[in-house]
This record gives sequence, C-alpha cells and structure tokens, in this order.
Amino acid sequence: MGSSRLLTYALAGLGLVAVPAEAALPNCNVGALSALNVPNVTITSAVDVPASGADPEFCNVLGTLRTTGFGAPDGSAQFEIRLPANWNGKFLFLGVGGFAGSLNPAVNPVDFLGSLGLGYATAVTDTGHSAGATDARWALNALGQPDEAKITDYYFRAAHEVTVAGKRLVSRYYRASISRAYFDGCSNGGRMAFVEATKFPEDYDGIIAGAPFMDIRSIIAGAKFQKVQLSPTTYIPASKLPAVDAAVYAACDAVDGVTDGLIQNPAKCSFNPNQLVSGTLTSGQANTLKSYISALRDDEGNVIYEGAAITDLNTGGGMDLWSIGFVAPISFTANEPWDTLGFSPSPISWQFVDHFLKYVVERTPTFDLRNFGVSTNGVVSEQALKLFDERSEAGDGDVPAKLKPFIAQKRKLLVYHGFSDPALPPFRTIRYYKNLAKITNGFDELQEHVRLFMVPGMQHCGGGPGPNLFNTLTALDNWVEHGVAPNGIVATHFVNNNPALGVDRTMPLCKFPEQAVFNGGGNVNSATNWQCTRNHRLLELGANGRTAGLGDDNNNEQ
Repeated sequence: MGSSRLLTYALAGLGLVAVPAEAALPNCNVGALSALNVPNVTITSAVDVPASGADPEFCNVLGTLRTTGFGAPDGSAQFEIRLPANWNGKFLFLGVGGFAGSLNPAVNPVDFLGSLGLGYATAVTDTGHSAGATDARWALNALGQPDEAKITDYYFRAAHEVTVAGKRLVSRYYRASISRAYFDGCSNGGRMAFVEATKFPEDYDGIIAGAPFMDIRSIIAGAKFQKVQLSPTTYIPASKLPAVDAAVYAACDAVDGVTDGLIQNPAKCSFNPNQLVSGTLTSGQANTLKSYISALRDDEGNVIYEGAAITDLNTGGGMDLWSIGFVAPISFTANEPWDTLGFSPSPISWQFVDHFLKYVVERTPTFDLRNFGVSTNGVVSEQALKLFDERSEAGDGDVPAKLKPFIAQKRKLLVYHGFSDPALPPFRTIRYYKNLAKITNGFDELQEHVRLFMVPGMQHCGGGPGPNLFNTLTALDNWVEHGVAPNGIVATHFVNNNPALGVDRTMPLCKFPEQAVFNGGGNVNSATNWQCTRNHRLLELGANGRTAGLGDDNNNEQ
C-alpha cells in the first residue's frame, strides 16, 4: 500500500476526512464540459473516477486556459479540476511547488487528502509551462530572450485566471453558485497564496499559506551560502550533521522550559558553531554553519533575508537534503559542481539558485552563480539587488501594506511555517507577521483576520521530528463559515514519519506569538498536557535569533 493511501486511512482514523459518497456523475465527458462555454478554456480530458478509499466518485477534468493581459503576450496554462459527487458547494484551489511546471499540488497533505472526501471541488494549474520543479529553462525562449508570457503566468497571471475560469466551470457544471472559495498552498504554493491575497483580494474568502516563498530574494541568500561552502576547506559533509544536531539540542532543548526532544523556539537559542571546532568541525566549516544561520544584508547593513534556524539539520530532509547535499561536489570550481547525470545529485537549494540566476535574472545559460554580486560575508551589492528585484519582484507577495485590502474585506488568512525549515527560513515569515501587526494596531486586531502558526521540529511543508500533520482546511472553513477562529491546531507525528508505525506524539500549535506550555504533569508527548495560553514567548530572542536578523532596528523589530 502506498504511503499516501496509508496516510489517508490514518487521517480517517483521526476523524480528519469524511466518508466517501457514491453518486452518478452526469456530463463527465469532453463534449458536455466544453458546452459549458467557459471563455478561453479548452477541455482535453474528462474521466469519471470511481470512489476509492476515503475519496468519493469524481469527474477528473484536464484542460488548458489561454491566459491574457497584464502587459504580457498571451500564454497557455494547463489545469486539472476535480468535481466530486458529494460537492459541498465550495471551491478549493491548490498551489504548486518550486518553479511550478506540473499539476502536482504543493499543499498541506492533510488538507489535500481530505478535500475530496469533504466535498470540495478542487483546481490546480502548472502556471503556464511544463518543467521539473527546479528547472527554469522555460523562462528563456528559443532565441534566448525572456519569455514574458511564461514568466508573467508563473509570477501571478495563471493562478488568477485559472481561478476565475475554474469557478465558472464548477458553478456551471453543478448549476449552482459557489458558496465559498479557498486557496491552499505551501512553499511556492504559499507564495501563490500571498500573491493572490495581495494582488487579487476578491478571489478567495480564505487562504492557507504554508512556508511561503513570499519573497523571491531567498534565492540571493541561497547564492551567498553556496559561494561560502564551495571549497574543500569550508564544505560540511552530511556525516558531520548528527554531531551538530546533538550539540544544538544539548544547548537549546531546555530553553523553552521542557527537555523533551523538541525545540519550541529556535530563535531563542544561543548556539555558537565555534564550540564544535576541533572536535567536530574545522574553523572553515564552523564559518559555513555561521553563514547558514546569518542574515543576508545589503551594503548598508539592512537585512535583506533572514538566516536559517539551527535545528534538525540531519534528518534526510534538512540541511543535508536542501543545502549541502548527501555527497560532496565532484568539483568545487566547476560551473556545475555536482554530477549533472544524477549519480551525485546537487542539493535542492543549488538547483533553485543556479537555474533562477541563469535563466531569470542574468538570462545567460552559462552564468556561474559565483559571479553574482553577493559576497561570502553575506552582503549583496546595490547593483545586484537592483537587477534581481527588477526581474523578480512581480512575483513577490511580501509587502505587508498590500495585504490591507484583503483584511479590510474581512477575509481570512491562515499561515503556518515549520521552525526547522531548511528551504525557506521560518524567521522570514515571523518578521513579516510582526511588521504586519505594526500596521494593523497590534497582534490582537491582526488575529481577527490573519493568524500564524509556527510548527516546532517541522521541516519544509512537512517532515522532521516534530508533530507535522495537522488540518488547516477545516480550521479555515470553521473560521470563515462559522466565525470560529483557530486558537490551537492539534498536530500529529507518526513514528519515523510513517503512518503504518502509529502515532508517537501530538501537540497543539498555538497562534503566534504564543508558545505551547506544558502543564507539568502527564505524558510530554500528548497534546492533552499542553496548552495555548496568552503569552508572547515566541517573541523572545537569543543570539541565534538576532544573528538571523530578527532583532534589527532597521526592520522595526521589537
């Protein structure tokens, strides 16, 4: 049995998915769906999928949408829409990850696996091109010039226009109005969520944004780190990370008041990589680790992007997978240091940074990221930053003031981020939320419409040693539909992150800046012994939080 099927049944056992419905699906064919006459839509396939497991019978629709406007040439975006027999009257759009290019959702897995059973009609788009998630070659056309249609579609146009077309198709198919529309995405899907909220606030009643790639400047931070580590004297082999993790837990686990194998607030840690020199790391490797957890700055010292958390680097989905790779580079000086044939694959961060700089920013397929204007001491030049922003900021959703129309319309935004995320630093999301609170009269007023949930021990969109499976879709729906705001969301961890092995820990995720508090008795691994109380403990900083850039006055931080 596949892992997704195991997770589905496990979630059903936890009461997080509904019982599937059986019903006849009329008009699930290309002709009938084409006759709905949705503008610019071409239906290419329609398949009646039988009920299975927790999923009801549904009509699986594939098609393309001609994208237009916004100062760019026309483009073409593929989409998939799933029309369940037990439709609940609601529309759910699913974000996609990386540089998109497929119809594979990047979304909270609990939400995705439960959505059909709960009756949501769902939609997803490839954002206007077909490619692997870390492949940005589509950004240049055959003449080596920027493909403005594909770039605009990736940044924002395709998601918005498929939203509009998808709603029309769903409403016309069921011959009924859509009662609620929600967006759910993680990583690049989280960026899509923020862009929708800031550019098109009327599209969705409620939005879920996980580990948001809201500010594409994270690519520059990745370039800085890769330049630092690409030397035989500075590269950290993955084999050294278990010792680093052990030292971090020894220094930081008890900081939150409970020694329980989970660090509630990595920003409060004060771990110095130098303490590992001679025993575990060389001085050059310690400096590499410092670079990893340090903020990227401009030449005036302002924080451009936060540093990473120091926690849970060696888990198969941490720093090992994303930043340094499981094997050392074949050549520390080559344009492509790792084997391009896949025998010694490069870390995911390298893939993203390398392709984005080559094909979107510099527009030169042979460009070497070492030549980009960011120094190994973490400073990006004014010229490099200007060029990067000119060619990427149309895809950003990171300006707090631009969320005000969404908030003014009383729509809801639920944000979550793993505290041990190695791909997109959690501290970036925290700084955004703190700055948003400053323009909305504080946390109490902001929490009427926007809530952030930090997830201890969770990595990028899932995984990690902390409780990392939780239901944000039902939480959002209860908030939008019934006015019941989520104060705490219970998260579950399976043994070795394998549902077949059973649950080994549960814990409530509290709304930021609250930190979960242990009641002092009972099993530390049970959510019933933890509470979300009114406190601001997640605002507390140690040396690591300050090094990451959270305490800088130039960012108006508290």
